[in-house]
Amino acid sequence: MLAAAATLMILLGLAHSVLGERYLLIRLFRRPDLPKLFGGTAFTTRTLRFAWHLTTVIAWGLAAVVL
Repeated sequence: MLAAAATLMILLGLAHSVLGERYLLIRLFRRPDLPKLFGGTAFTTRTLRFAWHLTTVIAWGLAAVVL
């Protein structure tokens, strides 16, 4: 049961990363009103992308703990 749960967590993390990048982040970055933090939107996009994919890494780490 724990191995199945860990497998589902890994798949969920992968789906979160791929689908979020494809359907959410790309559309968000196209917006003209994206905040300009520290001088430009590049920092904003990198920070959002980092935080989004960090959630995937956390899910994978939790899957390793479950195993």
